[in-house]
Amino acid sequence: MTTERNMEDKGNLPVENENRQFAKKARPGLKLLLIAGMCVAFLIPQALIQNLVSERQGTERSAENEVFEKWGGSQTLTGPFIEVTYSWNTSTERHAMILLPETLEVKGDVRTKALKRGIYDFTTYETELDLTGQFKLPKDFDKNQHNKTWHFEDARVVVDITNLRGLRDNVTFNLDGKKYDMEACGEYWNGLSCPIDLSCLLDGKTLDFAVTIPFKGSGNLMFAPLGQTTVVNLNSDCTTPSFNGYYLPDERQVNDNGFQASWKVLAINRDYPQFFSRNSDNHRQLSSSTFGVNLKVPVEQYQQTDRAIKYAFLIILLTIAAVFFVEMRKATPIHPVQYLLIGIALIIFYTLLLSFSEHINFGLSYLIASVMTIGLIVVFMASVTKDKKTALGIGALLAVLYAFVYVLLQLESYALLVGSVGLFIILGIAMFATQKIDWYKKKD
Repeated sequence: MTTERNMEDKGNLPVENENRQFAKKARPGLKLLLIAGMCVAFLIPQALIQNLVSERQGTERSAENEVFEKWGGSQTLTGPFIEVTYSWNTSTERHAMILLPETLEVKGDVRTKALKRGIYDFTTYETELDLTGQFKLPKDFDKNQHNKTWHFEDARVVVDITNLRGLRDNVTFNLDGKKYDMEACGEYWNGLSCPIDLSCLLDGKTLDFAVTIPFKGSGNLMFAPLGQTTVVNLNSDCTTPSFNGYYLPDERQVNDNGFQASWKVLAINRDYPQFFSRNSDNHRQLSSSTFGVNLKVPVEQYQQTDRAIKYAFLIILLTIAAVFFVEMRKATPIHPVQYLLIGIALIIFYTLLLSFSEHINFGLSYLIASVMTIGLIVVFMASVTKDKKTALGIGALLAVLYAFVYVLLQLESYALLVGSVGLFIILGIAMFATQKIDWYKKKD
């Protein structure tokens, strides 16, 4: 009997040793602490990828600035206006004054054009703006002021434009039926000017003007409301306009073919009069009152990728926690190196997303990167656990998490609300899933 019992005990030794080894391998407290440290360590590659996104975004901006600088850049149209000088009778020094038009109407058709630089595409525009209106002296102009002499015979008309590099043709100014060739100002103003004898204004005459300015630019197209009444009407094939500046359009229509927008600004809507001295303060007031539209097609793949990376820690933590729960419930030992490989796969998702989104739209890039990452982890988990259902369950969890994050990326105003509710639901599921885990590994 003793011999038989000893033989039975020896036969049970391998099973007992195996159970003892698994219990040793599956110490939940120690492994949980190791996994938590591993998750925190993944913050380092997450920060490195964020730096990579910033670097790629900086490269795009450098290429954009180079293209825009050579093409024309953002353009602000200020004018036309009259620059007239006066002198005191006791001095020969002249002082400049600015006379704004009584009415100003701007019409134009703005056509966008795509330029390519390396892997980047940039949106620029071309236009011919028709400016029409009238000049006349304001009612409060004192032309008979003692000790002051006005030099309207030496006045000049100025059309200020930000970047003359974008000018596409010579400009002719039509004033009261006469045509004048405009040239670069050369001082103080950036734009075009032409000398004109405007002595007739002193007699109360009203002068009609018309000028067409053909130019190209990129990004913003802005206008200064110089007229007693300023009206701007724009048409464009740009489908993603962003109206900005000091005034929004009174009317706008945006569709798949482009947009139409119109502004009407009165002198009482601005902070400067129709007639004022030329100095830096008044120049700043002119610049601060501009309005218009940004014709740049928004490129948001880097911003969206950066926002997606901010959820990386959450996805890594929840995925590794799910794998840990599977290990506890299935009594299938999973080595820390295998946890590490799963975390690395989740990190590589963001490099895939970044690289794909530079060539195709963000939504498709997100889908491709998600499918690749989920497929890799499902195959790996099926090999580790020898259980396809468990591996598919992990894949389903990842699919839900990636879909949840994508929804958050599309939301702006409600992202915090949806994210908070989603995290609450995830926490509830985690509480329910851990109820049947024997954390203390009780032995008979």
